[in-house]
Amino acid sequence: MYKTYTIGEMARMLGVTAETIRYYERKNIIRPIHNEESGYRYYTTWDLHMIIRARCYLGFGFTIEETADILQKENIGEIDDVLSRREEVLQQNIIYQMNLLKKLRTNRMLIRDSKEQPHPLSLQMSPAMYRINTQVNYELILSKEAQEEIRKMCEKVPFVFSTALFRKEDIEAGKTDFDFGIGIEEQFARLLDVRPTDRISYYPSRLCLYMCVPSRSSRFLTYHVLQPAFDYMKENNLQLSGDVVTQIVAMCRPEEEYFNWHNVWIPVE
Repeated sequence: MYKTYTIGEMARMLGVTAETIRYYERKNIIRPIHNEESGYRYYTTWDLHMIIRARCYLGFGFTIEETADILQKENIGEIDDVLSRREEVLQQNIIYQMNLLKKLRTNRMLIRDSKEQPHPLSLQMSPAMYRINTQVNYELILSKEAQEEIRKMCEKVPFVFSTALFRKEDIEAGKTDFDFGIGIEEQFARLLDVRPTDRISYYPSRLCLYMCVPSRSSRFLTYHVLQPAFDYMKENNLQLSGDVVTQIVAMCRPEEEYFNWHNVWIPVE
């Protein structure tokens, strides 16, 4: 006959409450000895280790119902199959979290660039990215088809970023129009299943003149904020070779006005 223990003794050993022990019993994970006369329940070392095993499965991310189901399987091969499927899920979660960490570090690196005021101009390769317009100037694109595709891109948060685009032909024509939207860097596209469509455009990595500029809601955004770069290009015999793309790396609203910081890539040749 196994030595028995009270619920209090079992709870202290496991570092849980008595109610937690009862919870495992209600979920059919343990089956204590019930004294009909006194109404008390008594537990053995089997119950102790069954709860420890259950908590292991919960730690792997199984629900309490899934855990109870595993603990009722008699075939160890079936148990291994369940754990194998969970291993795949955990592996995918780890890959996602590692990419999330990479994205956060990239964001911080760009913020550090923006903190330098005035930011020095430099020649850099732009990050390849996918981009979709949400608006033209300050007016949202409201067609049903466009909205559906924009919604799908918004689901990729926190990997998305806000982005302005100044078209080469508009700059050369002196037009102040711009497109605004959201983008995702190519390095995360496979993870997020992002690919070009009629509305999602791909912008490959290119040699660019790189700069950082602040923006605010009280002043309309135009390509004129890039004038220091255009002056540099003229002095160094560089030509604009494509659309100018920006990435917003931070935003705030300390009082009644919105502020943001753009990291800007200006294709040159």
